[in-house]
Amino acid sequence: MTEINNARWTSDHLLKPGGTALYAAQQRERLRQMADEVQALLREYRSDLENMKFDGDKPLQARIRAYLASRPLAQLESDLRDAVNHVGKLDPEFQRRYVELPEKREKAAEKKELEKAQKNGLNTARSMNTAGQLNGIAHALTDTAEGEKGVTAKSGTGGDGPSFLDYLEKRA
Repeated sequence: MTEINNARWTSDHLLKPGGTALYAAQQRERLRQMADEVQALLREYRSDLENMKFDGDKPLQARIRAYLASRPLAQLESDLRDAVNHVGKLDPEFQRRYVELPEKREKAAEKKELEKAQKNGLNTARSMNTAGQLNGIAHALTDTAEGEKGVTAKSGTGGDGPSFLDYLEKRA
């Protein structure tokens, strides 16, 4: 009994690297063999049913009756072929949702962090640029030509204190 349990697939087996691919390959082969067996049986069964004719049958009636009687077997074969396709999607879905998704999210987080850093850097650059422009204007207002008074000197505001640019440089 323990040998049967040891040979059984478990979730732990599937979660190991390559586990879903191996399981899918094994199941696809098994289901494909079953579908081939059912298909061969279906052909033989349908042929035997077509050869059974009853008195009073119209042309092609035996063939139609054989088709309808063997339809469940044909449906089984079709379902097995669909199962082969579904099992084939097991590993790609696992890879997409559990291997590639975390990598994709990590890259997106890095990109977002980089954009945020660039945006913060841009905001700092803009404020530094604005401060530089203000400082230049302030110097232009306080600079005097020979013997002329600057605008700040005329208005009495003075230009000797720290500038806005100095404040930003200390903050950064």
